[in-house]
Amino acid sequence: MTYFFRADLSHYAEAEYPLTEKINSAGELLDYYKRNREIYQFGQGYYGEESMADVVFSDSSGFNDDFFETRFLLFVVLEEGSGSVRHRVESVKPDGGFLSINITRIIPGICTADMAQWHIVFDLDKALSDRDAVISLSEERLPVE
Repeated sequence: MTYFFRADLSHYAEAEYPLTEKINSAGELLDYYKRNREIYQFGQGYYGEESMADVVFSDSSGFNDDFFETRFLLFVVLEEGSGSVRHRVESVKPDGGFLSINITRIIPGICTADMAQWHIVFDLDKALSDRDAVISLSEERLPVE
């Protein structure tokens, strides 16, 4: 399963996107939240969607010790020049010793002038957790309507 969350910056933080982070335990998930909660707005839901705090970091998320026995989470964090940009995951597959992830940026013909940070959260089989992720980004530009 893949989840998409807009979690914008609370304040400027120097980073080179895309960022990736593997989460292999409930403790690592809590650590990620604690390290980044002042940077990203995890509690903000956009466009009527649930926030990342509600779905991923809450006690009822299901991402507990039982989950992490057979699964892991991979966070891919992207920064976009407009909040209008959306994403589509084209593929997630083992490729040699790596995990190849292909993501398409869907860019509308007219965009808003706000920056946006997106967490794409992958729920993956634990057998793949030893592989480093290689992120490939492509673009699909939509016409002006």
